[in-house]
Amino acid sequence: MITNNDCILLLSDLENNGNIDAGNLIMKIAGKSNIDLDVLKFINDNKPLEVIEFYEHIRKNYNKKKSNLYINIVKEIEQPYEVLTTLSSLLTQILLYSKKLEDNQTLFLKHSRAEEISKVLAYYFKTYDITKAIQLLKLIKADLLALETVQGRRK
Repeated sequence: MITNNDCILLLSDLENNGNIDAGNLIMKIAGKSNIDLDVLKFINDNKPLEVIEFYEHIRKNYNKKKSNLYINIVKEIEQPYEVLTTLSSLLTQILLYSKKLEDNQTLFLKHSRAEEISKVLAYYFKTYDITKAIQLLKLIKADLLALETVQGRRK
């Protein structure tokens, strides 16, 4: 997910490109540990975040009946096989989507939790403990819902 430091870096980039309001927001969030959704909305309005576009992409694929990935993230699933296949499918889609990106690939992979997903899957295959995978899927759901709120899709 996007960290407060990421927000400061993105705001600094906007400020360097002439956006005066970005500097004021940097002062507002500096030193805070929480991420302000209004700041994320401001960043996304001025420079769309790839992770938001990615989640929009998988939502549209669900609406076109091409994939169940979006609904599998949003609904509560506890079945080990479904949790694992959802995380595996999400990681595959993240990698495929990142191939299209030129400038922000590293940031996108970080924001989409690609490394965390791969670590949780590896942990499961070593220990057969599904709890970390379930916890991560809940975090990803929270990320998705927060980003949809930023985008104006949810309230």
